[in-house]
Amino acid sequence: MFKLIQKTTTTSNNQIRNRIINTTTLLNNSNNINNAIISKRNYLHIGKLEQRGVKPKVVILGCGWSSYAFLKKLNGDNFDITLVSPRNHFLFTPLLASTSVGTLEFRSVAQPVRNAKDDFNYLQAECTKINHEEKSIECLSTLHHQTPFKIDYDYLIIGVGARNNTFNIPGVEKNSFFLKELHQARSIRQRIIYCFEMASLPDVTPAERRKLLSFVVCGGGPTGVEFCGELNDLVSEDISRWFPNVPMNEVKITLLEASKSILSAFDQNLVKKALENFKASGVDVRTNSPVKEVHEEKVILSDGTEIPYGMLVWSTGVAPQKFINSLPFPKDKQGRLQVDQYLCLAGQKNIFAFGDCSNVNETNLPATAQVAQQQGIYLAEQFNNSIKELESKPFVYHYFGILAYIGRKSSLFQTNAVQASGLWAWIAWRSAYLTRLGSLRSFNMELNKKQLYMLTRISKD
Repeated sequence: MFKLIQKTTTTSNNQIRNRIINTTTLLNNSNNINNAIISKRNYLHIGKLEQRGVKPKVVILGCGWSSYAFLKKLNGDNFDITLVSPRNHFLFTPLLASTSVGTLEFRSVAQPVRNAKDDFNYLQAECTKINHEEKSIECLSTLHHQTPFKIDYDYLIIGVGARNNTFNIPGVEKNSFFLKELHQARSIRQRIIYCFEMASLPDVTPAERRKLLSFVVCGGGPTGVEFCGELNDLVSEDISRWFPNVPMNEVKITLLEASKSILSAFDQNLVKKALENFKASGVDVRTNSPVKEVHEEKVILSDGTEIPYGMLVWSTGVAPQKFINSLPFPKDKQGRLQVDQYLCLAGQKNIFAFGDCSNVNETNLPATAQVAQQQGIYLAEQFNNSIKELESKPFVYHYFGILAYIGRKSSLFQTNAVQASGLWAWIAWRSAYLTRLGSLRSFNMELNKKQLYMLTRISKD
C-alpha cells in the first residue's frame, strides 16, 4: 500500500495543475448554470404532483376547520392529495380570544399543517383562479408573490373560509383590530400592553389617559362577548397588579351591538345571565348601537354618539373572501357558494365546497367550527366510500350545543336538552375545548400549565 501511495504522489505537477484548472472550470460553469436557473426559475413546475400511479388528484383549498378535518380523514392510499393554503397551520379558533390576553399561549392553539399526516403535499400559496374546464387552478405563493403556477386536479375542494364583515363602514378596515388569525391575536395583545404602558407614564394628560384606557368591542356575538370577558379578567386579575400607577377606575370596556340583543343564538334566559355578569363586572353593553364610522381615535354611532378609544376590536360576523367573489359559480344572497346536499358545487361534478364559504341548499347553517368540521369529515367519508363503490349519503348537520365564556370564571352552555351558566358551565366550556385541541402535545401542554392554575384560582376564590 505504501508503494501505491508513493507512486501516486509522483504524479507530475503539471498534471495536478491541469486537473485543478479543469475542475475549477467545471465548477464555475455549473455555478453559472445554477444561477441562471435560479434567476429564471419557472414556478409552473414547483408543486407539480408526484406520479404515484393512477390515483385521483384531490386538491384542497384552505386550512380551516372543514379543510383540516377533510385532510385528516381522507385516505391517502387511494387519493393523491395536495393542500394549498396561505396559512401553514390549523388554528383552534374558539380559544383565540384567550390567547389575545395571555390566558393561553399562541402555540397551544396552532397545529402545523405538515404534522397532520404524511401522505399529502402542502404548498404555502393562495389560489387566484379556477379553470374548471381544464381541471386546473392558478396559484401564487404567499412567500414571494412572483410567478404564478398551475396545479391539475381531478377533484377540487374549496374551504377557504370567510373574512371579517366590515359592512363597508368607513374607517373600519384601517383603524380596527380583527380576531380571526393568530397574528391578529398577537397584535391585540401588544396593543393592550401598549395602552397601559402609555397610560402609566407621568407626562400623559388625564384626557389622553382616559382615551388609552377605553377599549371598544364591536359585535355582540360569541367572539366579541368572549373577548370582553377575557379582557375584563385580565384587567381585574393581572393588569391591576402590573400597573399600580394606572387608575383602574378609569378603565372602560364597551361592547357595541347593532341589534337589540347580544348572543342571538342563545336562549334569552342565558343572555340575561350574561348581561347581569357584565353589569356586575363593569362592562358597558350597548345594544341597538350601530356604528356609523370609525376614526383613528374614536367611534361614531348612528345617533351621533362619539366614543374615544385606545383600542377597537371589530367582530361583527363574516363575509365571503374576495377569491370567492371572483368565482363564476352560483352564489346565494350573502355571496356564498351554493352547494347541494352532497356539498357539490352547483353545475359541477368534481368541485366541492364546505365551511363558511358555502351554503347547503339555502339552509343557512351557522358559520361555526362545529358545522365546518362535520362537513369536512362527511365529505372525506364520501370520498373514501366511493373507492369501495358505496352509495353516497346526503350531509346531515348534528347540533351538539353552543358555548360562550362571559368572564369571571363563568360561561354559558346550551344544548337541546340542557342549559347552564356560571362556574360549572365554565368548567365544561374549558374542558370541552382543551380536550379538543389540535394535538395531544398541545393538550398536554395546556393541561399541565393552565388547568392547575385555573383550579388553584378557583380554590382561592
